[in-house]
Amino acid sequence: MAERGGQAAADGFQYQYLVTLEALLDAVEGRVAGVAAVLIEPVSIQDDDAPDPDAVDFELVDDDGTSLHAAQVKSGSLGTQMSAPDAFGILLRLIRARPQARAYRLITNIRLHPKAVELNRTLGTTDVHELRARLQQLMERSRWRDEPASMSVDELNRLCRARISVDFRERYELRDQLRERMRQLRNEHHSGLGHDSAGRLTNYLAFEIHRRASGEFNGLFPLAKFREELLVPGLQIAYELGEFDWGIMVGGTPAPPDIPRPDLVGQIRTALTGGGERVVTQCALLGPSGIGKTSVAAAYVHDMADSYDHIFWINGESSASLQASFQRVHHWLRPRADGEANADRGGLRDRVRTLLSISVRPWLMVIDNVVDRRLIEPWLPPSGRGQILITSTNQVSWATHRAKVAVQIMAPGQASALIRLRLGQDQDWDAVSEKAAADLAQRLQYWPLAIELACGHLAGCELGPGEAARYLDQIRDLALDDTDAIPAGYPETLVGAIRLALARLLDKGGTHPASAGAAHALFPAAYFASRQIPLWLLYFSTLMSSENATQIGLRHPVVFDPDTKVPFTVHEMHRALRTESLAQRDDPLCTLPQQEWSAVHPEGVDDTISVNEIVQHVIRTLAEDGSNTTSEVLSQAAYHTQGWLTAFINADDDEHLFAVLPHVQSLASHASRLGIATDNMAVLWGNLAGAYILQGMLDDARAALENELAYLLNRPEPAPLLELKVRSQLADVLHNTGALPEVWLQHLRRARDLAVQLADSRPQDISAVVANCLTILANHTGRTAAAASVQALADDLRALQELLPRTHRMQAQTEIRDLTHALSNENMPDQEVERRCQSLLKDDSLNRLQRLQVTALLAESLAFQHRWNDTWQHLQDIRQHLVQSSLHPQVMTQTLHNVGLQVGLAVATGVPECRTALMTAYDRALPLPEPECRPLLSTLIDMAVRIPDGHLSLEAGVTCVPYKMQVLHLLDALVERDTARIRQVREGLAHLDSTDLDQGSEVGWRTLSHAVVAAAVSRTLRGT
Repeated sequence: MAERGGQAAADGFQYQYLVTLEALLDAVEGRVAGVAAVLIEPVSIQDDDAPDPDAVDFELVDDDGTSLHAAQVKSGSLGTQMSAPDAFGILLRLIRARPQARAYRLITNIRLHPKAVELNRTLGTTDVHELRARLQQLMERSRWRDEPASMSVDELNRLCRARISVDFRERYELRDQLRERMRQLRNEHHSGLGHDSAGRLTNYLAFEIHRRASGEFNGLFPLAKFREELLVPGLQIAYELGEFDWGIMVGGTPAPPDIPRPDLVGQIRTALTGGGERVVTQCALLGPSGIGKTSVAAAYVHDMADSYDHIFWINGESSASLQASFQRVHHWLRPRADGEANADRGGLRDRVRTLLSISVRPWLMVIDNVVDRRLIEPWLPPSGRGQILITSTNQVSWATHRAKVAVQIMAPGQASALIRLRLGQDQDWDAVSEKAAADLAQRLQYWPLAIELACGHLAGCELGPGEAARYLDQIRDLALDDTDAIPAGYPETLVGAIRLALARLLDKGGTHPASAGAAHALFPAAYFASRQIPLWLLYFSTLMSSENATQIGLRHPVVFDPDTKVPFTVHEMHRALRTESLAQRDDPLCTLPQQEWSAVHPEGVDDTISVNEIVQHVIRTLAEDGSNTTSEVLSQAAYHTQGWLTAFINADDDEHLFAVLPHVQSLASHASRLGIATDNMAVLWGNLAGAYILQGMLDDARAALENELAYLLNRPEPAPLLELKVRSQLADVLHNTGALPEVWLQHLRRARDLAVQLADSRPQDISAVVANCLTILANHTGRTAAAASVQALADDLRALQELLPRTHRMQAQTEIRDLTHALSNENMPDQEVERRCQSLLKDDSLNRLQRLQVTALLAESLAFQHRWNDTWQHLQDIRQHLVQSSLHPQVMTQTLHNVGLQVGLAVATGVPECRTALMTAYDRALPLPEPECRPLLSTLIDMAVRIPDGHLSLEAGVTCVPYKMQVLHLLDALVERDTARIRQVREGLAHLDSTDLDQGSEVGWRTLSHAVVAAAVSRTLRGT
């Protein structure tokens, strides 16, 4: 499109004002010395007193108004060229309009003609006679041919001070650079500026330049005024925007520490600078627990918040906490309202990495309390405008890391200042108090956590630093009582302080029951993950045995009503813990609005605390000193924790499930470390396996189930019902992970024997397990004839099922199994499958998994009937689950596989090359596709890209799914006639496994893939 005249003029003025703004920034940054103001479109008088209003676009002047730098800005459209005579004429006008200027510059985005380039080099000549001669040669055929000879020596000297600056930046690049420079300037003054507000400020300053170009303020823009406008308070900018768009903290960022440690903050700042434009720099803060790593990280965040648009605080303690934190980041970057997904672990990780890598906004990610470098490395964004700060006690894991900052003990002055602040005696603090504080800090070895605990004790007893000696003697004695309790690298005073705080809580228990309760609560708390420990879970893990809970029929999670008569309340327990500085309030488990709460989400259940790792370590050491209480503590905590997990699983409460999962994992890990196995731990293993299965983490589920089964088999008294349930689950997991039939069939055979044994005493439980076993066998058999041994086992189970009561859930599961088998073997009309699915969906008692399965079967039956609009409608229901939850990936895989084949075959008949291949394969004419099937292909592809390849083959019998989904991608590229994508997707197919397509049951996908690949080859060869 040709550029209109008015548009060209406006574009020219815009470029001129942006260049002027850049000159102002140069002056503010001190790149040009002595500048007091900028004159914009100044009145220009030539040497002969003739006015030349357009000779100078802007000039930099000093306090006396002397011109330091006169400039003319010229812009042009793409493809234009500036000749040497044109450039010479502009410079000539410039030097005559400002004879006293110290420098002259022609700034242009127009490409220079080679002769103009030579002119620019010539301007560097210091000999005026040589300059005149060269100018005569360059201008000999132009309208300026007589000017060099007539120029005075003074004019030639002025011309020697002139230069041509060619600016090849696109307009958006210039704007981006100006925005970033303004951000940096404001950040140096802790004023802050976000991406949107930087653009708004750029436009405002350009408008101020335009006002002066129009004659306001006589064209004068004093540098002081410009600096004032540039550094306008952030609150004023935020008010104009309606909100701050920089320094936004996402996640549980701690408050800034009371005592700053600027030396460490400076080291972090140095370590994080120096990367490229899109290179993510990293810094690891290393040191033992309680030394202040998290506080230093928080100090850096608050000190440098103005440098970032977004700051993400990640809990790196476990894989579950990482997933929960990254889920929060994902929701912030792409809210659910925008239709984005709650991805499974792999998909979530990849999506957040992508979103951060493409963001133009600078960001900081703090990953706190990382136990192992290998745990977080897959989560780290490889590129983008970001920086990553990591805190860890594991110095070995980070030994080879490039940028490390060792967090050591506090400086003496910092430690004394912390004591002075905590004891609250600033008003009457004298030299004696100062010396006592210094002595206390020294004896506590300047360890932040030890100082906090000591001050908590002294302040609680209303003692000053002068009474600290007695306290130190107590903690020294306690620490030395058991030197084995002192972790390597920690001062004995710190360990003693923790033990004294525990002892103080116990001592106060006679008059303050909550204090004793808090002391006992520390023992289960020591085995939970350190962050976001639910207060009510801790309360019940401390007070109520599993026997009592079972006896009263306790239903998790429980929050007592304020009127409930109890020895002490959960909040009194919390207060007692905080009194001794042994716990801190933490982020809530869930931040969903109340209207989105699940049925098992009572008010108050989200309250949490955190317990420092070293406190946990010391408490665990005390608990494991040879006493027999550790097993009881772990078992009781396991009972209540698995109850919470089960409740959230049954209520489809994903938010709480992921929040509680780190504590389940932590309890299981400590139990394995200590070799502790109890009935409650066994149940916890089983429910942990269930959580893993929901997420498609089948290898982890297998390990958990094998741990549970090993305990049950070694139990003094058999637990046949638990063994039965474990074996059926384990068989399903082994089957879906591709284990040989004999490996998982042995578990089903044992399950059959146990079911027969328990059928009379536990008929309803047995009914559900038998239904599960039959489903596993049906999935294994598929369309093929079952082996004799498998058929015999299935017959036994069906015979047993006939004798058992038909529970509502079992009937639904049996119906789903029958419908699955009917679609697979085509032994029921599709219309009948559709009718029965519709009937099942009217049952409100179906759980989420069953509802998903039935919806998937309905979509498949409709696809077989080529009722594409109806298929699309129900497929959208399944997609909606996918974008809102990472659970049940097996159902997603099955749906993509089965519906994908029908849609793929239909769409392929509309591609001439595919149509020919398909008609040859089927040896019959095929109808042309209906246009309604096309959107279904796009939906299926959208769903497939949301599921990691590792989850695309979780359902046994569904093979080569990554390859098959890539075939659908290739088909979509063929339909769109996208030659580049056809080539790219086809190359990707070569790296995916398609071996199992040769099986007899894969004839449909094999035919489709051969037709699509052949069409792609044909298109590639033809180049169309």
